Amino acid sequence: MRFIENGPSIPDLLLERRDQGRVVFLCGAGVSFNAGMPTFVGLTKHVIDTFDPPKGSTIASSFEPWENLEYHGSKTPLDQIFHLLHQEYGREDVNALVAKRLAQEALGEIESVEHKLIARISSDQEGNPQIVTTNFDRLFERAAGVEVRKIYEPPAFPDIRMGVPITGVTYLHGRLQEPGATHHPYVLSSADFGRAYLSEGWATSFVRSLLESYTVVLVGYQAEDPPVKYLLQGLNHDGMSDRSNLYAFDKGLAEEIEAKWRDRGVTAIAYNDHSDLWKCLGAWADRANDPRVWRSKVVDLARRGPREVASYERGQVAHLVRTTPGARLFASADPSPPAEWLCVFDAFRRTARKSSGYGDSAETFDPLETYGLDDDPPRPPESDRQAHQLHDHLLEWRRGDTNPPTFHRLAGRQIEGFEDIPPRLLHLMRWIIKHLDSPVTAWWAVRQNGLHPRFAEQIRRELRQRTNLHHDARNSWNLIVEFQSDHRNFGWDDAWFELKDRINNEGWSPSVLRQFETLSAPVLSRDLPFGIALSKPPFGNWDEIGSTELTNWAVKFADTHGEQIKMPDEVLYPVFRIAEGHLFRASRLLEELARTYFTTPTCYPNREIDGEDRDRDGDANFRQFLSLFARMLEHSPGLLRAHALSWPVSDKSHFRKLKLFALNNVGLFGADEAADVVLGLEQDQFWDFEVRRELLFLIHDRWKEFSSVSRLALADRLLEGPNKAAHWSDKEYPEIRDEIAARYARWLTLQGRQLSVRQNERLDEIILALPDWREGSASSIVAENGVHAGLVGTDESPDAVIDLPLSEIVEKAEAAVRRDFGSFTEKRPFTGLVKTKPRKALASLSFTARNGVYPETLWSALIGDWPEDIRPRLYRMFLNRLGRLPEVSIRELRHTLGRWLEDKFIKAFEFDADLAWKIFDHIVDGLVSDGGLATASGMGATRVGNEIIHNSRRTYSHALNGPIGKASQGLFRALNSLKRLQGQGLPDEFKSRIERLLVAPREGSDHAVAMVAYRIGWLHYLDPAWVMGRIIPWFKLEHPSAEPAWNAFLSAARFPPSEIGVQLKPMLLQLFPTIYQWSWDTHLAEIAAQMVVELGVFQRHEPYGLDQREARHCIRNMDDRSRQHSVFRLRQIGKRDEGGWQNHVIPFVEEVWPRERKFRTSSLVSSWISLLDGSGDDFPKILKSVRRFLVPVENDFHRLYQFAKKVGGEEPLTVKHPEAVLEMLDAIIPNSPEAAPNELSQILDLIEDKDSALTRDRRFMRLLDLVEMK
Repeated sequence: MRFIENGPSIPDLLLERRDQGRVVFLCGAGVSFNAGMPTFVGLTKHVIDTFDPPKGSTIASSFEPWENLEYHGSKTPLDQIFHLLHQEYGREDVNALVAKRLAQEALGEIESVEHKLIARISSDQEGNPQIVTTNFDRLFERAAGVEVRKIYEPPAFPDIRMGVPITGVTYLHGRLQEPGATHHPYVLSSADFGRAYLSEGWATSFVRSLLESYTVVLVGYQAEDPPVKYLLQGLNHDGMSDRSNLYAFDKGLAEEIEAKWRDRGVTAIAYNDHSDLWKCLGAWADRANDPRVWRSKVVDLARRGPREVASYERGQVAHLVRTTPGARLFASADPSPPAEWLCVFDAFRRTARKSSGYGDSAETFDPLETYGLDDDPPRPPESDRQAHQLHDHLLEWRRGDTNPPTFHRLAGRQIEGFEDIPPRLLHLMRWIIKHLDSPVTAWWAVRQNGLHPRFAEQIRRELRQRTNLHHDARNSWNLIVEFQSDHRNFGWDDAWFELKDRINNEGWSPSVLRQFETLSAPVLSRDLPFGIALSKPPFGNWDEIGSTELTNWAVKFADTHGEQIKMPDEVLYPVFRIAEGHLFRASRLLEELARTYFTTPTCYPNREIDGEDRDRDGDANFRQFLSLFARMLEHSPGLLRAHALSWPVSDKSHFRKLKLFALNNVGLFGADEAADVVLGLEQDQFWDFEVRRELLFLIHDRWKEFSSVSRLALADRLLEGPNKAAHWSDKEYPEIRDEIAARYARWLTLQGRQLSVRQNERLDEIILALPDWREGSASSIVAENGVHAGLVGTDESPDAVIDLPLSEIVEKAEAAVRRDFGSFTEKRPFTGLVKTKPRKALASLSFTARNGVYPETLWSALIGDWPEDIRPRLYRMFLNRLGRLPEVSIRELRHTLGRWLEDKFIKAFEFDADLAWKIFDHIVDGLVSDGGLATASGMGATRVGNEIIHNSRRTYSHALNGPIGKASQGLFRALNSLKRLQGQGLPDEFKSRIERLLVAPREGSDHAVAMVAYRIGWLHYLDPAWVMGRIIPWFKLEHPSAEPAWNAFLSAARFPPSEIGVQLKPMLLQLFPTIYQWSWDTHLAEIAAQMVVELGVFQRHEPYGLDQREARHCIRNMDDRSRQHSVFRLRQIGKRDEGGWQNHVIPFVEEVWPRERKFRTSSLVSSWISLLDGSGDDFPKILKSVRRFLVPVENDFHRLYQFAKKVGGEEPLTVKHPEAVLEMLDAIIPNSPEAAPNELSQILDLIEDKDSALTRDRRFMRLLDLVEMK
């Protein structure tokens, strides 16, 4: 957790132990620097300057490198120089001089802010300071107000093992005496350190006992300081000290600091600047004064919501809820922090993929930007399943939580819904329950793959007790709980196979029937929305959010996995009743969900089918019911009739259609009985477009059986047409009604069914009055074309405008968009006019253009849908018309024209190159006019909350969506059509246009650069001299176009020809770390890192490849994230290529990968483990190569599940290579029970089962001790 934005990240465990009063600061010279105290170097210089040894003497020569700031070689340790001083000038004189120098500021006359801060932090729970220092000055005594009796000097230290408290100040290396004192017992020289830590060992003994009882924090030291060197190397001589008890603050990059301190057995905490450290300690001191008050302030911070705070502040809230007291305070806060914090606490929601809206300038939402914690690693590069391993998930059991034994029983378990759970999770559950009225909570819950039974029960209870819950919230939660409680919604369900096995073994017993009834029941399911709602939670209240922002509810039936179950006749009726009951349940669910457009298959699958039918959710179940219907008709028609009589025609989902189908069966119903039912239908039921086939087939098939009265009544009903729908205007309703009536009735007559003379005359009158009547609309009314209802399509029929005069077309076309009954289509007659009568469409727009009117929508349709197979003369008219568009219209149509240049310019070029160039130049002139605003990309900005994240727009992705980028695409496609040979060069007419685009204003030039750089290999094939002289310079990192050039080159993700590779190689060697200064998506840095690996593995002997030194240089300059992806690429190479591990990965790791300790970070250890778990049979060899890079890791990010469990049917690696896995575990697991991974016990069991001799191995016993102590 960070107290300040740029401050050090302090481990949760250290913060918790400080709150318990179990932390002691061990302070070095750096603590006193701001108070005027000299550093150890400065103190040494003062003593040497005072004694002024001869130039060239051993003392002067030894110290000289310390004064030369440019000297980076080895230096004589300062403690050895003090030993020389003691030998030359006498120990007492040297130490007295030290005392005199320090006494100038150190005798307590001044106050030090830094010492006061440490005294507040390094204290017990009552606030009594407990400080250990290797400094001699007395600044802590004044800062802490320590009584004389609580000051300890060597060798009289408090006996911690005997229970003596350490409150006060302990001077480990001596306490400053008055300058005139006769004795100055300070630890300064190597001899002094030898006595303190080796021969007499009182300092080592004290610190060792200190570490047994307290957590120690080093501050004011560097790893090379003599006190650290002597103390920690002695304590950590076996490399297995418990680092969870020992921390050190140090300035520098985290990876470098971690490496420096690791071999000293210390968990390093890096910070950027000394001021950041002291600001952090100041905030920590405030917390130390009263942790409860500090937690309350974090709760106040949380009330602002996660989008309103910085990532480090989200980290503070996350730290709070990682502990039971913090979770309790968070959950009980009133007012309560908003439910949106769920998106932070849930690692899967936090790391969800980016999502975007639709259309130009659509918003992009990045959950990791919005909800990420300050110490979150990057998104998993392979698959979402790794998010749980790599990112901290706060809504599951974690170290420090209790593990209720009542949950782990083979029998006598607690009642479902009342199980014991860890108190921390219980508090968070109660907080979530508070926010059932928040759409965010529902949005989160519906995305979970199952809820804890107790959580689900608490939701049900809250819904019963809370009376003021919003109606939509209550409905949503009822659905969520039902959805989450059905295991069939989650993962593979093999219960259908189990049922089939039971039928084979037991037959259709009552128990089997009950299981069949359970498994075949409809499932309340959900389909997550597309677009930005996929990962962006709803920010409005229930009245403001759209119906699909949470999810799209659906009713599905069990997946039978294609398995057919035979049902003998004796169970036909019970199975039929079960299936019927499931349809009733599904219908009720659909009604509850207000699924207006749910569709079921036709009851006549072999009749009037246009094309192939498509399976939809529920289709197989409905067809199965039709099969049961047919068998019941054969075996039990009386029972079937009784059931059919009960089927409600009010149910539009299933039974309205089934009832009409049943009425058409002669063996079930008489004709006039069927007619009476049909005539009794309500208007909305009779004219339900979804049952038109069943209705019309029924009337057609039984027409001759009907009485004359029934025939007349049915025909009159058809000619009346439907009632007015809500979305039809009063003006258009009569025409729509008559058209629908005519389509139904005319289809009947076309099938040879005769109406009365009066009815025929009425039908003819209706048809004559319809301006757009087409006989085909009647003949196709019953055609089954797959899914129609519920899908909004477009009707491009030009009938509404095709016969109008030119002067009326534009106005009519703009007003013609409406929905037609049944088909839910949007009419676009002008688009149809363009496709069928392009000359008239062009003429109509030319007519309005005379008055300066250029309707954007219609021009967009004309340009975008202009037919390909057009007469040359008309095509030329169209092109000339484009060439006369005014600049303002070009700017308005920039995206349409950009797409035309991208896709259609090549045809114009092949048709008439001179005319095509004229149009190209005209469009580009319009795009760059008015300052070039129209050159902007249509790609929207990424937002975090209401704030725009200012990522770079100088990218290939933006170029693809920008008019200039699209113009470049069209230019290159035309160039490619020439089929130029290698080295023929770029034609001047192309080269001049490329240059024109490269100097476009604003974003345009960057987009042109990106498009050119993306094709550098092909352009070099055509014109190598131009590429070498014009394009290659862009890649120099100081060039103004370097950013878009490199972005496009990396976006192409392919290696260029060797000649270009040779030219780019010097810039590639400098790309890291410059690439991090460009505000790109991180995936391009990943590609660059992977290119480095590929060039270093496969092309190391080529001039354009990277030799060992060069590849190592690049890796050194990468950040830790890029190095992780380099390791992932090695993993892919090993798994992808035959012999990849032995021939490629091992040599690269052993010969190229940098060996500096700073590159042995915890995050890289996780990557190395990922590489190892994919190495299969080569695991022992790979482990031998990467072993030096594996270090103990103090976090929960071990990815060890593949070493403990079967994955994809494969035995865990532990079974195959027990000793190698043991060696790996010994390398990465520190000597701390709290750091032992959860899978460790299971892995050790596997090792013991596979090779029992290993249980006597020292490594096995150490790890087993950790498991037993955990």
